[in-house]
Amino acid sequence: MHILSAVILWIEPPNVIAESIRNGGSESEFIDGCHVLLSVASLTSSSLFDNLLKSIRQYGTINLLSALTSEAVKSVLDNQNEEETWGSDALDILLETWNVILGEACADKSPMSADGALAASNLFKIIVESHLKAAADSAFEDSDDAEYFHVSVSKRDEQLALYALIARAAADTTIPFLEQLFSERFARLSQRDVENDPTRTLEELYWLLLITSHVLTDSGEGETLLIPEALQAGFTNVVEVAQHPVVTLSWSIINFSRQCLDPGIRGRYFSPRLMEAVIWFLARWVATYLVPLDVSREIDSVGRHGSQHSRKLLNSFAWDNNQGELVLDFVVLMSMVALTTYQGEIELQTLTCQKLLASVVRRKHTCAYVVQLDSWRDLTRAFASGRSLFSLSGRLQRSLAETLACAASCIKDPEASVQYLRDLMGPVAGCLVENASRSDLKSVAHQPDVIYMVCCLLERLRGAARATQPRTQKVLFEMGHTVMNSLLTLLEVYKNQSEVIYMILKFVVDFIDGQAVFLDGKETSVLMSFCLRLLQIYSSHNIGKVMLSLSSTLRSESQSEKYKDLRALLRLLTNICSKDLVGFLSDSNIEGSPDIAEVIYVGLDIVTPLISLDLLKYPKLSRDYFVLMSHLLEVYPEKVAHLNRDAFGRITGSLEFGLRNQDGDVVERCLTAVNALASYHFKERLGGRGGLGSQVMESEGSNGKLQESISSHFLRLLLQLLLFEDFRMELAGSAADALLPLLFCEQELYQRLVHELLEKEQNPTVKSRLALAFHNLTSSNNLSSTLDR
Repeated sequence: MHILSAVILWIEPPNVIAESIRNGGSESEFIDGCHVLLSVASLTSSSLFDNLLKSIRQYGTINLLSALTSEAVKSVLDNQNEEETWGSDALDILLETWNVILGEACADKSPMSADGALAASNLFKIIVESHLKAAADSAFEDSDDAEYFHVSVSKRDEQLALYALIARAAADTTIPFLEQLFSERFARLSQRDVENDPTRTLEELYWLLLITSHVLTDSGEGETLLIPEALQAGFTNVVEVAQHPVVTLSWSIINFSRQCLDPGIRGRYFSPRLMEAVIWFLARWVATYLVPLDVSREIDSVGRHGSQHSRKLLNSFAWDNNQGELVLDFVVLMSMVALTTYQGEIELQTLTCQKLLASVVRRKHTCAYVVQLDSWRDLTRAFASGRSLFSLSGRLQRSLAETLACAASCIKDPEASVQYLRDLMGPVAGCLVENASRSDLKSVAHQPDVIYMVCCLLERLRGAARATQPRTQKVLFEMGHTVMNSLLTLLEVYKNQSEVIYMILKFVVDFIDGQAVFLDGKETSVLMSFCLRLLQIYSSHNIGKVMLSLSSTLRSESQSEKYKDLRALLRLLTNICSKDLVGFLSDSNIEGSPDIAEVIYVGLDIVTPLISLDLLKYPKLSRDYFVLMSHLLEVYPEKVAHLNRDAFGRITGSLEFGLRNQDGDVVERCLTAVNALASYHFKERLGGRGGLGSQVMESEGSNGKLQESISSHFLRLLLQLLLFEDFRMELAGSAADALLPLLFCEQELYQRLVHELLEKEQNPTVKSRLALAFHNLTSSNNLSSTLDR
């Protein structure tokens, strides 16, 4: 208490202290006082925190926290052009204090005191009014610094999310306040005689959309969004749905958003930036409030009093009077407007494809409604046969195709689902086949518009391939089968166009990844024949071939992009080699069809000469390469064993390099690969075969370079890493698994290395412990039991 009393002198009264700092006073004591409040809040409950100050003041600690936060917000907004200010530092600390306090109150499931709720309400109103003024003042600024509140800025979103927690602590007053502000600004737009230039009002609406979306919804990336608990538990006195503040605020914003469908209003008011905020709000709102009807019925069965009635209202109002279907229809229409009218607005179109449309397809109950809408059918027809959506970037073509294809799994009738996909992707596949079959292809293929069209079609096919589901697998395999010969033709024609080559490889990677777990023997045979031919054509043209002497000059990400086709090849071989694919072909005796091992062997022959130790310094390429190596050596060690000496030496040399890598995942993959290689060698020797006996490695010995077997080399290397170097202990289990088959293969060498180590050790205690450990590890019982397992 004495410490708190002393700290109060540093930060009270907040407005006087803030004015002193603005006039040149020191801010360090103010910042230190904020840190103390955060520490106290972290060590106490919210009620105890509030009561700490009441013994020496007529108000609680939360009131002081509210006043401090108000001053910090004002300071930040008054100094927006400065990167680091005392206000921004203080605001971060104070908002985190609010987060701790409100988190405690939520965990205890006890509402904040009336005084605390009033303080939170007053603070939120000051925050909103201050930000609205700042937004309006920035309306006519042209500099880049006036980029006030950009939708994708994570720092801004984090701050708004903390503002939203404060608002929810007093939702019964803050949400009606937001509804009033939004309605007033919306009404102003129709009063052109009062305000000739709506720019200031539009900036205020933009900020209100952002803060309201945070108050009404949670971000929930990758999760099923729920209506915030504070909103569900509040408003116990509301009886009619039309009077619920969350409902009235939601419909107010949605009604405003609908105005964008009118071309005249859209041209006057809905700038790309405002459309971004509208679409961002709708994506979060649809994912949160269009909940399945059975959820609201389950709540209704519990009771209709107090908070339960409020929960029922919030979980069902969006579907009342067919409002849910109308909202979904509007969302699809608005998406078409954003994708076709605002051409070149990448951020807006990204939000539309990856957030808004994805949100209506993510949940099955909303997807089941949306696929029945005429607006959705118009969107799919525009995608399949129209030209307007080809203006989207390749990444968005892929994202839109994946979203539209995913919707097929929500169509209840299997035949209708198949027909939907054929109507959606059939024209896309047909267009690619048509382009590849042109008689004048070689003369026009390198024209920019032709290359662009081919890349767009490949991106769309790739998006559909990524949407593969059990009930859509067959029709998507048909799609892939249709374009296989065309892809081979394009691979030859565009042998010097790395962009097209990369697109082809990435499509095949995603196609195999989606299809692998579903393929029967016949389909696997078709796919392996295609992959073998693809690899042979790729190899014949030396596509992607690099001089190893040049690879050391690659020192930037932009230069390493030249090798993205190599990464695609690695992933292609990994997917082919995956255990989900292995075993199907053995059940189908299809004459002349290549087996998976044959395709893998051809792929290895292409990939291994392209990989140098310098290239393996690039993390993404390194991870892809060692994932492939571990899979290959686990599933097809015999194919690797029969590579020529140079190719085999490159693989083992890369494994040695990977064992010393800083990336723990890479080291673990290499240990897995060494384990598989040594186990294969041991089993082959047990069967009376040579195993890896014909393969030798060069290493540095005391008398210069010496040649030794693979198992001897890796046994020495692993013992060196485990005993004398900085080895990660979390990988000890994987290292032991790799070491064991090496011990079986090289017991005499192991004993000799142990004796050499013990002779060098001078400390008798350490020496005895090492001897005991080595004895236990190599005892016949342990070896036998491990071998049996």
